[in-house]
Amino acid sequence: MQQLFKTFKVAFQAINKNRTRSLLTMLGIIIGVGAVIMTISAGEGATKKVQDEISGLGTNLLIIEARQERRGGISVRKGKELSKKDYKVLQDNSVWMSKISPMVVAGIQAISNQGNKSTIVYGVSGDYFDIMSREVVSGKAFSELDVKMTKQVCLVGKTIQKELFSGEDPIGKTIRIDKVPFTIVGLLEEQGQDGMGEDQDDMVVAPYTTVQNRLFGDPNFNVFVVSAVSKEKINDAEVEATILLREAHKISPNQEDDFEITTQVELNEITGEITRILTILLGAVASISLLVGGIGIMNIMLVSVTERTREIGTRLALGARESDILTQFLTEAIVLSAAGGIIGIALGIIGNQIIYQTTNFYVPTAEYAIAIGFGFSAIIGVAFGYFPARKAAKLNPIDALRYE
Repeated sequence: MQQLFKTFKVAFQAINKNRTRSLLTMLGIIIGVGAVIMTISAGEGATKKVQDEISGLGTNLLIIEARQERRGGISVRKGKELSKKDYKVLQDNSVWMSKISPMVVAGIQAISNQGNKSTIVYGVSGDYFDIMSREVVSGKAFSELDVKMTKQVCLVGKTIQKELFSGEDPIGKTIRIDKVPFTIVGLLEEQGQDGMGEDQDDMVVAPYTTVQNRLFGDPNFNVFVVSAVSKEKINDAEVEATILLREAHKISPNQEDDFEITTQVELNEITGEITRILTILLGAVASISLLVGGIGIMNIMLVSVTERTREIGTRLALGARESDILTQFLTEAIVLSAAGGIIGIALGIIGNQIIYQTTNFYVPTAEYAIAIGFGFSAIIGVAFGYFPARKAAKLNPIDALRYE
């Protein structure tokens, strides 16, 4: 123990002699560890935000859409489009599905007296607001009677209110969607950006019948959003929807479904997997600076061996073993790397707090991120410090004493 204490004492003395050089050497490790902690923590924050948003929709959501496949990186519809007949079949025969809303989604140009804006229109039924937990903070939602009568009414998100109505109350005002006038009857509660950075308030919501007949002339739907009667019955609702749609589409037992059903549990798993992959990729990119820091440590330790050649020769001549010299220089490298790791951890934690204070995006400092950052810094200290330490230990005492 006493020998170990002396080794560390000599290591700190050697580092302290060249404080500026030592600090610059640690800089790569400091930046690398800080970046790893911040990127992994940001990934954890994004995962939590996305899952909280999905949980905010309730626990009994199902999404039904035509089957798609990826071709050349583009999603291509493979199954049959969802139709009014499918909607009626689900409405008339469902036991475990309490509410169903068809959805027609398209990019449009919204125009008011104060300007115009590219946005997205959602053609839905009156059940949409309950299924997707969208609150109306001003005015009211349209009714099923409005849907049946194909009324030209709509609700808008906060972004539309800000950009096309200067933040004023838009209720009762007219907005034109691709030259068709709509009367705004409600303002949706502000939700901000989702975990993927999409603005959830940049939207117009109108009766699906109006969107189909007055805007696009297409009788089919992009998707159905459904709420099961309860969380416990979500799997029963999924099975029920599958059976009903297979019968409606006349799919034989040996054929695959031409539609896809995603439950809320699956949505959580999918988004969690996506954000995990992104976190790993970002962490891998950030860790490159740790390698750069390791190269810096090896470089400075080689310089240190050259500068202290006579000292090494003297210690060897006085009876120091090769293992003593190896341990001494390896300890110096580890101390440099570990010190950089500790400062980097502090930098990462402070950086997370700065992000939270400036953007209001919660970034939890993951404990495992700290462990990974510090562990990598220690490993790099050993890996990149070993070669210079071994070179020092292998010096010939006589040649070292003659070195000028």
